[in-house]
Amino acid sequence: MAKPNKRLLRRFASDWMAEHWRLFALGALFSAITAIAVASYGLMVKTGLDWLSATEYGQSDVKIPLLNIVVPSGKMIWLLPCAVIGFATIRSISLYVQTILNNSAVQKGLVSVQDALFSRLIEGDYKRLTAAASGEFVSQFINDMNLVREAALRIATNLIKGVLTVLACVITMFWYDWALALMVLVVYPIAFAPVVEIGNRLRKVSKAAQQQTGEMTALLNEGFQGGRTSKAFNLEEYQNARAHAGFMERARLYLKVLRSKALVDPLLEIVGGAALAGVFAFTGWRIMNGEATVGDFGGFIAAIGAASPEVRALGTLNAVANEGLAAIERIYAVLDAPDEVADKPNAKTIVDVKGGLKFENVSFSYGDQSVLNGLNFSAKPGETIALVGPSGAGKSTVFNLALRFFDVSDGNVKLDGADIRDLQRQSLRNQMSLVSQDAFLFDDTIRTNIALGKMDATEAEILAAMDAAACEFVHDLPEGLDTQAGEGGRNLSGGQRQRIAIARAILKNSPILLLDEATSALDAASEAKVQKALENLSKGRTTLIIAHRLSTVRSADKIFVFDQGQVVEEGNHETLMQNDSAYADLVKLQVSN
Repeated sequence: MAKPNKRLLRRFASDWMAEHWRLFALGALFSAITAIAVASYGLMVKTGLDWLSATEYGQSDVKIPLLNIVVPSGKMIWLLPCAVIGFATIRSISLYVQTILNNSAVQKGLVSVQDALFSRLIEGDYKRLTAAASGEFVSQFINDMNLVREAALRIATNLIKGVLTVLACVITMFWYDWALALMVLVVYPIAFAPVVEIGNRLRKVSKAAQQQTGEMTALLNEGFQGGRTSKAFNLEEYQNARAHAGFMERARLYLKVLRSKALVDPLLEIVGGAALAGVFAFTGWRIMNGEATVGDFGGFIAAIGAASPEVRALGTLNAVANEGLAAIERIYAVLDAPDEVADKPNAKTIVDVKGGLKFENVSFSYGDQSVLNGLNFSAKPGETIALVGPSGAGKSTVFNLALRFFDVSDGNVKLDGADIRDLQRQSLRNQMSLVSQDAFLFDDTIRTNIALGKMDATEAEILAAMDAAACEFVHDLPEGLDTQAGEGGRNLSGGQRQRIAIARAILKNSPILLLDEATSALDAASEAKVQKALENLSKGRTTLIIAHRLSTVRSADKIFVFDQGQVVEEGNHETLMQNDSAYADLVKLQVSN
């Protein structure tokens, strides 16, 4: 289990962090400067204690370690403090620069990860977007990225700085007393076996905690977005109970993670205490035998003191790295997932579309639920086709397949005689304009939401599309076209949102129109205006209309009646009414209501 994860960590570094190696290299350089500055504390403590001892015994000179020079005791009173301040200043500056460099490198790398993850989700399978709750994806961009950022920063900063600092301190300790240093080196590594095991266990728990965070995010989004339904049905108690269960599970997993992480410091504390006790005993014995000085002892303790925080940081680094690794596994699970609906290597770009659309013996299922069963129907270029029938009969699925959000399980969907699986998806979707009953607007201005139909549209074209879609209400808004639509179009009514969506489709000016209950949220006056606009727009275009309100499909060239994923009747309104069968029954049912 560990080896694949190590490979994944190396892959993550290669994919996203290697590009910024210059920043990391400079960070490592300043980490080395920091390590040298920290290790110097032990030398300065030894020098200070030797100076004080020499002064106590009336000696006039002090020998400075490593530099091998002799300094009069009187000069040490200002020389040593200046040295301490100088090395502290060097360490402070190098720490600051190292932190800025590593943070800049990691942040640049994570922006690339976020771009790739978002692009993969948006450009990949529509099925993936609909298969999981949106909160799961949001959690990856917030919670998982925070864990990856923390792990990457700790590795870039603490690993290099910690290893170099400990190495410098160990060299200093060996210089003072090789036997004593050897004893310390034997004791400390003993603690790291359980620390590594704790990290491995933590990765599994952390992965479950991150997944639960996604579920919790989805639950909260659902609770807030469903506020109207909750209040209408007095579901506050039900919502509170669901949220409480989620909070409790979050707390349980958090405490489970915390218990694992909390074990690390106590283990290192015990080992550190044992090492310090051994140093006191062993050094005291050597001083009593004249084999060491008080300065040696002080310098050795200072070196241990400088190394101990870094050893502790390295110990906790394993836990942090494993949390980050669990997040990286979740990220790559999305990035590496194959697309079920993808362009073929030789996919064609379609141009000069006439608009002939044909479903040949099409079958399709959502999981185990069969929706279409050998569906056959066709629309000639320029025809207006209506799809009617009970809910769940497969009408909206026809649009999903025509736009190639999904691929058929069996049969073919053809555009102008070409199997749409042989066409580039972007090229295919450029030929179609979709207006759904759940008209979605982005949190941007009304102008931008309309212009999404044609990104280079002029102001005149936008205004013309607005007028055609009966969007005169926009002129009455305080900021007109610059009014913010809000999240999902929340600042507008349902009917207003739908008219903006229709204007967007009109502006796109595609040869094929897909209208899925496009006028369902409009009042009678607005519907009449929009219907007239859509009739004008439909001229010369292939138009497929899904409508439960059958008054909107009377003028269609042909009506296909769906039932259980098949066409059970077809013809124009007059013909179908004369047949006095399924369509006629639907019309009579609506009239009676």
